Amino acid sequence: MMSIKIGDKNKIKNSVIGNNNSQPPKGNFATRHPIIISIITGLLVGFIMLFSFWKDIVIWIEKLFQ
Repeated sequence: MMSIKIGDKNKIKNSVIGNNNSQPPKGNFATRHPIIISIITGLLVGFIMLFSFWKDIVIWIEKLFQ
């Protein structure tokens, strides 16, 4: 059986040998939680669309095309 000898009784601390993907890549909140951002955005846009001034804007746009 072959053994690997590293150094002369050296101790290796806090090192990674090979591919250790135990820690997920960190990103900002939007990249980690896109579904939550989509839901919040949809609710915010829906709330804004509830206001009554949109009726005036629709009438103004319709007058442009008459």
